[in-house]
Amino acid sequence: MLAGAHEREAAPVSVQIRQKNPRWMEQFKTRLKQQCKEEVAVGFPKEAGKAISAHYENGASVLVVAVLNNFGTETIPRRPFMDNAAHKLQENFKNMVKATQKKVNSGELTPRTVLKAAGLESEGIVRDEITNGNFVPNSPATADAKGSSRPLIDSGDMRKYVTSVVRGRTR
Repeated sequence: MLAGAHEREAAPVSVQIRQKNPRWMEQFKTRLKQQCKEEVAVGFPKEAGKAISAHYENGASVLVVAVLNNFGTETIPRRPFMDNAAHKLQENFKNMVKATQKKVNSGELTPRTVLKAAGLESEGIVRDEITNGNFVPNSPATADAKGSSRPLIDSGDMRKYVTSVVRGRTR
């Protein structure tokens, strides 16, 4: 020990905390809860009335044709456009969350705004998969009737009715 060191008195310390936004934590909790309450549904969600009630000129439901093509039947090969798009949608959504999370946390963006934007981008991804997906070609009879061996593209209605909605979480 140095001589006289024990004789020194510590200078008084004063600490002041100033909060620019004293309700920040409360607002942050509210935003987190809001993020957990909503989701975006893409494709032909039931809340998008027009998309699920749409019909082709021959009377077939666009939704039913989409489901039958995505999963396949005994006579229709599986053309999993929604399944293929789902992988791309997950990656796209993950990137969007990373890009917007700071703004959501600060209150500059709402989770709903991000979900709406993600939905619009996702619609494009599903439409692109319908148009450009690598699927089993149409049978020769179907190709003759449609004038194309390219599946999922005929009138363009399936692509046209792909939509998205922000809704309350279903799970």
